[in-house]
Amino acid sequence: MKLKKVMILLGTVCILNTMVTGCGSGSVAKTEENQTDEALSEELNDTPSKEIDENTDELQENTAAKWQILEPDVAAAVDADFLGKVWKIEDNLFFIAEKKVKILDDGSLSYSSPSSNADLPDSQLIPVIWEEDTRFYLKTTNGNGEGYEDKEAGFQDLKVHMSVEMKGSFKNDKFYATEIRFF
Repeated sequence: MKLKKVMILLGTVCILNTMVTGCGSGSVAKTEENQTDEALSEELNDTPSKEIDENTDELQENTAAKWQILEPDVAAAVDADFLGKVWKIEDNLFFIAEKKVKILDDGSLSYSSPSSNADLPDSQLIPVIWEEDTRFYLKTTNGNGEGYEDKEAGFQDLKVHMSVEMKGSFKNDKFYATEIRFF
């Protein structure tokens, strides 16, 4: 729980620092990093300093990217690394809006995504890159409505506002998909 609070604190500080200073200079960034380290030290005063230094480095590395794959427990529950809603389709590329999912106390899943009528700026859209060996599947409901069946599909079958469940990873704030399921 403390680690989660520290991650939130560090993420907030990093975002605020980026907004205030823009690209900034090396000396300003160093000062802000020292302030962040001090805040973490105060928050985790019962943790040995070596452990704090390791956690700080790890947190800074994880918060550098704008988008990140789902947490392991959520990813296992939805059988995907990232979820989204198709927003724009171009030649051999499409953009999604992030679809958030969390596991509730009772074990059920809660999803949220922007309304299809929302006007999202391009800065909030995530480019999805796919290769020739990326697998596309269309999820269809079984006749009784209780399950899904994945049928092979292709990029041409994607439509704007479809939900997508993807496996893959982020690199430079682009999602490189190895598998894309949509419905």
